[in-house]
Amino acid sequence: VMAIHRGWRRAGAVGLACAGLGAAGTAAAPRAPRPAAVPADAATGCAHRTGAPQVRRGSSGRRVVALTFDDGPAPATSRILRILEQARVRATFFVVGANVVGREALLRRMLADGDMIGNHSFDHVSLAAADDDAAAQIRDTQAAVAGATGFRPCLLRPPSGLSSKALVALAGREGLTSVLWSVNPQDFRRPGSAVIRSRVLKGARPGSIVLNHDGNGRRGPDDRGQTVAALPGIIRVLKARGYRFVTVTELLGLELTGGA
Repeated sequence: VMAIHRGWRRAGAVGLACAGLGAAGTAAAPRAPRPAAVPADAATGCAHRTGAPQVRRGSSGRRVVALTFDDGPAPATSRILRILEQARVRATFFVVGANVVGREALLRRMLADGDMIGNHSFDHVSLAAADDDAAAQIRDTQAAVAGATGFRPCLLRPPSGLSSKALVALAGREGLTSVLWSVNPQDFRRPGSAVIRSRVLKGARPGSIVLNHDGNGRRGPDDRGQTVAALPGIIRVLKARGYRFVTVTELLGLELTGGA
């Protein structure tokens, strides 16, 4: 599968502390400056949609997992990106279109890092009716992401996981694969970072798609500190168990276009 960006920009310490500190409490090494724009060799979309029109997980034939984050970009997004960068781990961010304005640089940073961006509606409303309003929610988010990055997502995650046959068909017509999940730690309920970490580690299997949140859609405060605090331990333990981290497009074997 073609990577979004051939070269890793992620530099600096590989330590996983949320605050950017190493195991001994020393400050992480400085990272390379973030690019002002998406690299010239970045992908611009998917060549074509293949495989199942809706998925909950990938093949169990490889020891890989896909971390996903919903409802951003939001205040916690940059903290999550920093952890992923330090760990040299890629993830998939399902963004809310209305949240993109003013945070375009975060989306460009995702693609520069090799992460994937997916569509999570424009206003975080149910798309299950698959009517004209749902189509507009999808298309407006596609336009928002493309306007910020030049990349058109090829993945759709229905808000709250509310899907339907009609929505899957609509997504397909828009060139999108509908993506649910196989591991849900319910981090949005803020059960505590230790609980979030334990639930992910207990549920992870080869091919798992793990649901987490970096934002709160369009509803109330964006307090995702527990998710941020849980993430370093999740990555550390899964790496120790021999897992690699991939984007959802990599997990599904979707071919990307526009990359060098």
